Amino acid sequence: SASQLKGRKQMQAVHWPLKVSQTDTSSKTPNSVPHTVEQCESSIDAENANFYYRSLQAAAKAADVSAAEAAMRRMREAGITPSIACYGTLVGVCAKTGDVARAESWLETLAGSGLGNPNVICVNMVISACAKHGQVERAAAWLQRMHSLGVEPDVMSYNAVIDACARSGEVNRAEEWLGKMQDSGAIPNVVSFSSVLHACARAGEATRAEAWLERMHSAGVPPNAICFNALIHACAKADDTDRAARWLDHMVKHGVQPTVTSYSTIIDRLSKSGDVVAAQQWLTRMTQAGVDADVIAYNMVLGACSRAGSVDTAEALFNQMRERGIMPNVVAFNLMLNIHARLGDTAAAVRLLGEMRQAGISADQVSFNTAFKSFVKSADVMGASTLVREMMAHGVAPDAGSYTAIIAVCARAKNSEAAESWLKRLLADGLGADVSAYSATIQACAQAGDLARADHWLTRMDAFDLWPSAGAFCSLVHAAAKKNDTRRLENLFKRMDDAKVETTTPMYNALISTFARRGDIDGAEKWLKQMLETGTAADVASYSAVIHACAKSSDLQRAEGWVRKMDEVGIDPNVVTYNSVINACARCGESVRAESWFKQMKCRGVSPGLLTYNSLINAAVKAGERTKAENWLTDMKQQGIEPDGVSYSTVIHAWARAHDAPRAEHWFRELLQAGAATKQTSSFSYNSVCQVWARAGDVSRATSWLQEALDARAEVNTNSFTAVAGCHLKLDQPEEAERLLQRMQQDGLEVPLSGVGGAEAIAAAWAQKGNQKRANAVRAMAKDSNDVSTARSGPRSRGGKHPWSSN
Repeated sequence: SASQLKGRKQMQAVHWPLKVSQTDTSSKTPNSVPHTVEQCESSIDAENANFYYRSLQAAAKAADVSAAEAAMRRMREAGITPSIACYGTLVGVCAKTGDVARAESWLETLAGSGLGNPNVICVNMVISACAKHGQVERAAAWLQRMHSLGVEPDVMSYNAVIDACARSGEVNRAEEWLGKMQDSGAIPNVVSFSSVLHACARAGEATRAEAWLERMHSAGVPPNAICFNALIHACAKADDTDRAARWLDHMVKHGVQPTVTSYSTIIDRLSKSGDVVAAQQWLTRMTQAGVDADVIAYNMVLGACSRAGSVDTAEALFNQMRERGIMPNVVAFNLMLNIHARLGDTAAAVRLLGEMRQAGISADQVSFNTAFKSFVKSADVMGASTLVREMMAHGVAPDAGSYTAIIAVCARAKNSEAAESWLKRLLADGLGADVSAYSATIQACAQAGDLARADHWLTRMDAFDLWPSAGAFCSLVHAAAKKNDTRRLENLFKRMDDAKVETTTPMYNALISTFARRGDIDGAEKWLKQMLETGTAADVASYSAVIHACAKSSDLQRAEGWVRKMDEVGIDPNVVTYNSVINACARCGESVRAESWFKQMKCRGVSPGLLTYNSLINAAVKAGERTKAENWLTDMKQQGIEPDGVSYSTVIHAWARAHDAPRAEHWFRELLQAGAATKQTSSFSYNSVCQVWARAGDVSRATSWLQEALDARAEVNTNSFTAVAGCHLKLDQPEEAERLLQRMQQDGLEVPLSGVGGAEAIAAAWAQKGNQKRANAVRAMAKDSNDVSTARSGPRSRGGKHPWSSN
């Protein structure tokens, strides 16, 4: 404007001419200040004054406020009175460097210096400085003081205040000052309107911004690209990208060329909303419109790809950038690193770091720390360690985030030793471990099952008044649950309560299940009730764990009661729930109740499984219903469920206890033919069949099965040996019986002294035959065998538990 140009000329005028007569006043303008040369003593000439002013200008040009103020101080010390231009220069350098307080101070000093009125540019610079720092009140105050300073506000004065309002997002005040501007007679220009539009954009008020664009047209001020961009930004911030797109089209129709910002605003909003496809389409549209996309626009879409994990799209865009001559910056590479790191693609992460070096782009801490994350999924501790060395070789020192990322890799690898080593290095480097570093180390120890070391680091955290993360507590809970350590679990829950850490459903389930495995119904019920009281959502696993505890304790009534409570709260039982309650029926010998729950299970559409049928078989066996047990075994085959060793051995044992050797043998052959036997179930079944034939007095069948068991390397127990031995004694075959005792001794079993087939019975048989020597030898063998067995590890009899006994 004309007033700005005039003021600028005043500031740039030479105030100390080299040749000026002391009596010549013709060069003075009406508003000028008396030349300093006329006030100087004879020892200070005009050249000296200009020397100081040039020093002041040089400092201002270098944006060195301290040097500029020093030049002003030296000028005063030399007896030179600074001019308005000197003060204006100081105001300008302070405003330019953002030192609002100093700019205001020097303007105040000028106003009180008596040299004359400051020009409009001086005041506008202070107003602009206030505006840039969001100090709306200060900016407005200076504009209101301009009249008292003898300066008329111009368009720039008002624009600076409106800009201050816009930067603070104060739409109402921006509009108010534009109105005051018009009332003063100043004519708003495109900058005035664009500032108001900018305020609307910051507030996301699209409708209001549209209204101001219409006012611009009415005022005869054609909007430029900045105005349209502000309106597009307002629409985008209101999450109305379709509306933003319409204004971009309107912009083109009115002959205003869109800029990169016009398109990038829409791309940014779409990217942040996660619409990768639409963001990519706008990037293409931007290029087709002849607007060259820059690296920032590409980074916006890459950011969307990173959040969505769209690796193929990201790779295509990244390659497209380079093909079009757009050099990816460190942000672009870091976004690509993040995409591959989330997928655990260590090869791609290492490749990208290499490409950064080839492109002359220095990887920063974010680059390396992001790359470290790629090693977490693969649990590659060695690879992460190598990357640390490479990081340091490139002059990038690991920070706390780097160490924490490596510790997380160690935690994933369940390598507590390495995790602790890296944490110690972090502490040794004086970086200070935070919650994340300690928590990752605790997780590593917990996942490795080393709860003692985990406790050590928990204690260290307590010393610094730090609490582990929810993830660390979760790992500790599951580790303690695996060890069935209910006391530790309860302590952990107390710690979490003290730390205000939210206890999750899986955490409670782990705790309740631990009590359930111990058959502690009271403990399981107590924690389920507390879970419900704290508002933590109990699920089917929570209730099923309590029902399992009831089953372990053979408390059918409580088990059924909890199933009813599940129905009351709207949680449908699943196969685990039904298996537990049917198992409770089996343990109580309630075959009819087991069948009833089985029918209910099928009516609700829950498919029975192997454990379901095994519980039904067990229930029938305990009720003495062996034929029904066989029927369940047959039924499960028809349902496509293959019986396992437990299924068969339960039926075999039932017939053995009923002294029905042929049926027991039949089902054992079925087991062997099906190939479903485990070492435990096959050993149990061998012993059952062997003993039932021995009790039936069929020494031939009993001996045959005993030999088959030994050949199959089954664990033949003491009862089987003595049962067959007793069979031989009945047939007056002490030699065969003694041979079996010798085999027991070889297998490290305890040789029983008493009982049918025991050492005393065999010795008595030899004595009856008049062979006392053999009788004594048998007794001595039994004694020596038992002494050796006890010295080794205590008595070993291998009585042979049924597989169900561990459930």
